[in-house]
Amino acid sequence: MSIQHEKLIEARAALAAEADGILNNTDALASDLDRVETITTELADLDARISKVEAVEARSAEIAEARAAAPAKAFGGATVKRETLTYDERSGNSFVRDMINATLRNDQTSWGRLHRHMGEVAVETRTTPSTTDGNGGEFVPPIWLTNEYAEYARAARVTADLLTTQALPAGTDSINIPKISLGTQTGAQSSQNSAATSRDMTTSTVTAAVKTYAGYENVSVQLVEQSPLAGGLDRMVLGDLMADYALQINTDVVNGAGSSGTMLGLLNVSSINSVTYTSASPTGVGIMPSFAQAISQVVKNRYRAPEAFVVHPSTWYWLQAAVDGSNRPLVVPTGAGPFNAQGVTSSPAAPAGLAGTILGVPVYVDATVPTTLGAGTNQAAILCAKFSDSYLFESGVKTSVFPDVLSANLTVRFRVHGYAAIAHRFPTAISAITGTGLVVQSGY
Repeated sequence: MSIQHEKLIEARAALAAEADGILNNTDALASDLDRVETITTELADLDARISKVEAVEARSAEIAEARAAAPAKAFGGATVKRETLTYDERSGNSFVRDMINATLRNDQTSWGRLHRHMGEVAVETRTTPSTTDGNGGEFVPPIWLTNEYAEYARAARVTADLLTTQALPAGTDSINIPKISLGTQTGAQSSQNSAATSRDMTTSTVTAAVKTYAGYENVSVQLVEQSPLAGGLDRMVLGDLMADYALQINTDVVNGAGSSGTMLGLLNVSSINSVTYTSASPTGVGIMPSFAQAISQVVKNRYRAPEAFVVHPSTWYWLQAAVDGSNRPLVVPTGAGPFNAQGVTSSPAAPAGLAGTILGVPVYVDATVPTTLGAGTNQAAILCAKFSDSYLFESGVKTSVFPDVLSANLTVRFRVHGYAAIAHRFPTAISAITGTGLVVQSGY
């Protein structure tokens, strides 16, 4: 094992230990979970680098063994000896060292030896004229790039991270936040010695019920033990489960029904501000007043400025194509030097997260925004809110592996689970734009 290989393995072990420590800590904060996500990305990068180094070392060893073949006897008792190959064990050259010097330092001498080696291998391994099975094709095995597998595509967690996130306290099934429903009152004194204005304060409670989110996958022991996937098949399975866990949390933050075990999402909070855009032929110009109305409803009812709009990608990119009566775009790139623009796009092709502004308010793209609302179940809602007024409490995501559940079948169960609760302290801090004008347009 090379020094580089050993250092990569040591670095991976240290990161994995750090992640395990966070995940096993019941008092982990939301910031700690962010660190786990960062570590997961770093581990994937280290796994790829380790696999490349291992492949290079294994190939070097195989070539060295192949070159050590004994000389063949020729007719007449003469001994036919071969010229020393580039990476023969007696050549003094190192395939691994040349790979490192060539790829990292662009050393031309190393490149020369590597190219010469490629030619030698092509000559020595050419035994049949075809790669068809039965005609020598068995000697050309398929290669599976298991470490470069294409993960399942999921929408990013966007809206949930706009809320005020806090670690979920242990040992409870609900969180209660006191709320002043009706405040005290003051006023001008009508005359000296007359009674001052008075109004009794009334209070209520905002309750956030703790919900459980979980999932599992059963995998055969043989697949776990025999798979050559770097980092292990368990990393792939648990990583996929955790990615879907994040998706489900974000989906419910946006549009959870608050029943059947789900959290109550922003769109379903009672008494939020409602703005309706009705149009059989929606246009960018036509929808702009609805954006202004949504802002106005938050400002005049919550007495605070909204922090962001959250829209579906279809809505955002339809708006980018919208023009006014003079065919001028309503939403223009920042690089175009926007002049009298209703909206500005700071990230023209953002798949998720901050994409631009509308009427000066940041716009976030979130693919979990439902597009199945309305009578025709084909409308995409738009959220405008002071999102920090809603609190999202989350526990750490717990990962478990159970080898005994289906041990008779040689099956291992991978499971993730966690707890979350959401509290909407001010329903009037949320505006929802809906209506027939928000039908998802063809092509978007």
